[in-house]
Amino acid sequence: MKYVELIISGRVQMVRFRVFTHKYAQKLGLIGTVTNKPDGTVYIEAWGEKLQLEKFIQYIKRGSTLSRVDNVSEFWDNKDYIYPHREFRIIH
Repeated sequence: MKYVELIISGRVQMVRFRVFTHKYAQKLGLIGTVTNKPDGTVYIEAWGEKLQLEKFIQYIKRGSTLSRVDNVSEFWDNKDYIYPHREFRIIH
């Protein structure tokens, strides 16, 4: 499995962006979390197969109906991680 951290900026809070992210991550079978940050960005960490993660990132870049994605920063890592859970979660 591959690991990626994403920081999404734009109009991504208060527009159900975490729910949008969560649904697609589950559809792809990814493991990870999505959370709002105090600076107005959304932070995602995800584990999965590289192809699935790439599809996920492309989907995130398009954004949801109410959101506007200005930038997606990607931080890939090939290290072996101990997965903290076996699903994709929204952190409130």
